[in-house]
Amino acid sequence: MKIQKLFQIINFFDNSRWSSISNYNLINFYDRNISYDSKLLTHWICYITDRQTGFERIWNVGGFIFSELVNDIKSSRNINILNPDFQDSYIKKDGDGFTFKSKSKLQHNSILENYNFKSDDLVLFKSRYYPSDYLSVFYTLVFLEKYDFNLTKFIVDFYYKYKEEGNFIKLLLFGMSLITYSEIGQPKKEIINDFHKNYNNASKRKVHLFDLINNRKKFISKFELFSKDSIFKQKRAWCSLRDFLKSPEFSNYFKNSLIEENFNDIDFFFNSALLYQLELPGDVWNNNQIFRKCILSGTKYIDNKDPLNKLLRNIYDENSIPLGYPEQFDITFDFVPRMCEKNNCEICPIGKLNGRGESFEKVCIKNPNKFCPVLLTSCGYKTMCTDDKCNLINAAITDNTT
Repeated sequence: MKIQKLFQIINFFDNSRWSSISNYNLINFYDRNISYDSKLLTHWICYITDRQTGFERIWNVGGFIFSELVNDIKSSRNINILNPDFQDSYIKKDGDGFTFKSKSKLQHNSILENYNFKSDDLVLFKSRYYPSDYLSVFYTLVFLEKYDFNLTKFIVDFYYKYKEEGNFIKLLLFGMSLITYSEIGQPKKEIINDFHKNYNNASKRKVHLFDLINNRKKFISKFELFSKDSIFKQKRAWCSLRDFLKSPEFSNYFKNSLIEENFNDIDFFFNSALLYQLELPGDVWNNNQIFRKCILSGTKYIDNKDPLNKLLRNIYDENSIPLGYPEQFDITFDFVPRMCEKNNCEICPIGKLNGRGESFEKVCIKNPNKFCPVLLTSCGYKTMCTDDKCNLINAAITDNTT
């Protein structure tokens, strides 16, 4: 079936994506020696600010500040470090607005020097939607006070409450999205001035969320409503949780953080079956019309108008997919700009699947001493060629059945 082969091709790309640390962006931590959980929480906060801002700036500049903020609040336990009137706050007035500001100078951080910061500068970062981003960061940290500002402790606590549920990862995503994104709205920048009001609101919200998460019947009921549509609109939350489970870097931090919490069921989180529950983070790349039309061509789904992440979940559930799962289509972030946007159908393995891709073999040279040129061309991934053991070769053949 074409659908099965499509998932097989995407599975090949996605496995290659995560096979090497060189294929994705690292966070510029202010100190590489901060705790494993601090790195996880920094990652979660970086994704909070990941809206219409260059992702390199988020990881390189924002990551420096947020990692220091997280490390500081764990040691000081002082929520005032997000009070703009507090001398040592990480949020400062900037003209008629606010900006996140480090306490540490960048010293010899060559990454930050590329952003024109000097060695004795403090680092500044203003996210595009900072009023709501600030509240999301603030509300998250207030919620995590009970867990010593430790995200892993929350995840472990959630595990003991809901580990028996067959859709655990989806439930965890719902819980994590609640602690960060519920009741945020679209605040005005002036709201940041009233720290005490914000803290009172965050404290009341925390009590409400604790009650909800601890009430299994009510929580499951809320989740069922969430899962019908809202679950497909949690791009940033899905990206971050996905990295905890799949990224060679962050899955290692997650494992070690679980060990530090004396958690004894680590294999639970790294069972490949859990990955099938991950939803594709919906974005402009996987909803690109050229890509969408190509992958759905010749199938009964061609006229479906649902967002692709929601449609892929339906396709996955309706078909016997032996290899691959919906979230793996996130490779479109790398694939679409290089292939679809440049009309490279003649060298594309999916084009080959559709009866096009007539020059695919000119790229696939089957040389195990070289990087796979198909991956380099289509996604920029550096992975060694596996010659006749390649799953892509078996998948990229003409098959127009649905």
